[in-house]
Amino acid sequence: MTALLAGSVAVPAALSAPAAQAAEACRSGVPTYVHDISGESGGVLRKYLDWDPLTGNATGALLDTGQTAPLEKYSEFFTGGRGIIYVKTPEGALKTYKDNSATGGSVLTPVHDYGGNWNAYTRMWSTGDNRIFALHEDGALEVYSVAAPSSGSGAITKIKTVPGTDPAVTAMAQANDVWSAGPTVYTLKRGVADRQGDVKAWRYSESASGSPFASGSTTVITGIGTKTWRGWSPGPGTIYTLGDTPDYTGIARSYTGTAPMYVANAEVGAGMYGDVHADIAACLASPSPDTKPTFAPMPPETEVPPQAVPDESADPAPQNPTQFSGKFVLGDGSPAAGLPVRVEAIDVTTDTDEEVQLPTLGNTVTAPDGTWTVTLPETLPESVQKAAVENGGAINAMASVNGKTSSGHIMHGTDMVTAAPATAPATTRALVVAAAEDTSEPSKLRPITDDMRREQAQPTAEQTALSWASKDEQLSVDTLGDKPLPEYQSDTAADPRSNPYVIDGVDTKSMAVTPMDGGCDKAGEKVIDRETRYTTVVEGHAYWDAKASVDYDSKLATTVEIAVKSGSNWTIEGSATLGSSMSVTTGYTNKGPYFAKQWKVPIEYRKIKETWICNYGRDTYYRYKIVGGKYKVPSGGAVGKYGKDVSNRDGGVNYSNSPKKHRAWVEAGSYFQLAKNRSVKTGGAVSAFGVKLGAFTQYDKEHRQRITVGNKQNARHDIWGKNDKVYGKPGVFYSF
Repeated sequence: MTALLAGSVAVPAALSAPAAQAAEACRSGVPTYVHDISGESGGVLRKYLDWDPLTGNATGALLDTGQTAPLEKYSEFFTGGRGIIYVKTPEGALKTYKDNSATGGSVLTPVHDYGGNWNAYTRMWSTGDNRIFALHEDGALEVYSVAAPSSGSGAITKIKTVPGTDPAVTAMAQANDVWSAGPTVYTLKRGVADRQGDVKAWRYSESASGSPFASGSTTVITGIGTKTWRGWSPGPGTIYTLGDTPDYTGIARSYTGTAPMYVANAEVGAGMYGDVHADIAACLASPSPDTKPTFAPMPPETEVPPQAVPDESADPAPQNPTQFSGKFVLGDGSPAAGLPVRVEAIDVTTDTDEEVQLPTLGNTVTAPDGTWTVTLPETLPESVQKAAVENGGAINAMASVNGKTSSGHIMHGTDMVTAAPATAPATTRALVVAAAEDTSEPSKLRPITDDMRREQAQPTAEQTALSWASKDEQLSVDTLGDKPLPEYQSDTAADPRSNPYVIDGVDTKSMAVTPMDGGCDKAGEKVIDRETRYTTVVEGHAYWDAKASVDYDSKLATTVEIAVKSGSNWTIEGSATLGSSMSVTTGYTNKGPYFAKQWKVPIEYRKIKETWICNYGRDTYYRYKIVGGKYKVPSGGAVGKYGKDVSNRDGGVNYSNSPKKHRAWVEAGSYFQLAKNRSVKTGGAVSAFGVKLGAFTQYDKEHRQRITVGNKQNARHDIWGKNDKVYGKPGVFYSF
């Protein structure tokens, strides 16, 4: 290997301790890098900032800078200190890069290509100065000296081989992760079923003979769990580990102090998937508490945003949403005209597992453009009145159409809609209006497949755990935002199965659909399963010198999407507005700084089987739907709990990229809150029965997002709305 390295020199006759680089000041704001290979587009190197490494960010977090660079999925990397990053390519070449992102450049700016074939090493890491450790596949540890390490282009020379029989090298080979901070090498061994794991420290000291790890090991951390696989250090005295919690994956935890080290922050980072290395510092420091973190040069502001002043005016009177309406289209998006529509109340199945007939609230026919409207009856059936009272005044309904193509295939359309009488509370009426706006997309007619002509066996919990929705639920960071969900979902697999419009080799997507001779009638529907799932209802944000609070009290005030199974696939077909009483106060208060999380409450979801009889009784088919219901705390469960981390939407980079008209600032020592209009839609609010559903909340005095800022005067406390100016209809505001 020595002969392959440019600029190699002879191995020195006598070995001495690693020569220190020029003394550097103790550092805060240490760059930390994650090689994320979790996406479908290949690998990417993500840069975080360890803002307060001395304390392990005891009251803060690892800050996502938003800065990335492509890094091939099968490449490996480690850091060399002072912004130098080493990359071993899949072909085995060793290359160096410089992180110039702090001055507007790339995270991976090429410096030098050492070439060679380094694939014989199963693991490589550095001390952060002038030594590289390389664990050979034969078990030996080879030590390299780096000339002018801060340049990234100095000669790399092998100076020592430590045999695999050395206890330290044996531990490194058996460890789940190995890293260094200066001359101290750390080995992390995860826990197993019958015992917990640990982190050991091995002091490296070069000498002319004998083991460089002669002083043995010190156990610095105990209690490492079975799902903790990685570790790293920004410098001496602080260690981070990365693993899974009972709820989420990719959670970082920090430790500080002397052995045994103690937990400084049990969740200092989230959504970190892959190998992690820090730009190792020789000495760590805490930043000035008055310093506002920035990651790169901020573009100059051409105009000063306005001050954010809480809106104390009365809520505008909402419309009276006393009618159901929608639009049906064919699979290709053209209008489904002239088809009979029946509207039925759906909330009456809440308290029974018996087969029931849903009360009909009205009938109509689709217009030439596919639209339809049914006015809420002045006198409601008793069961509907009772369900509406329990649901805060909202009446959820299902609009159905059935028809037939010229090829004889039965087509069915469903749209879940909501209305409310003029006597319903203002918050409920506003939520219903918002739900109508959110579900304004037309509903498609879909074919009745062979799968639907028989009752389907329901998947087990083990099977639904394999679905895309269930996998996404385990992520600690919200990656969906308010993006629409896929049109089709499988409740047992990552991807939906076949094209539902192709029946017996015939594509029914664009076929004209006419009313059926004999029509279709629903014989009844029955709740076949129930489960309580914690559902995202609101989120809070607080960055520098700020605290976040969210309130979600007294009653549900959230609209949740409804999924309907068409053949082997599930699809979103409208939503239901939930307004049942909670009788509790939930949320979080004054969390931060550098805190941003969603809040979830437990909602019961029902899986319902529908039985339909068509064509004068000659055709029977079955359909399934997933519908949210009441607030319900599971036995031994929490009244509410933290959801996913959303801090990657805060900070200076996002502020600079936000629309200028959405920006504002909060006066030091004051607060700002959203207590009007609707929240942003959370695309992946919940996974129920292996299917992902979206949701949004109506803000009011009992359901709100709030930020309280501190008294620091050396920088502005900036916020901005996602969808509008903060005193308009922003949906949510973010913090910098």
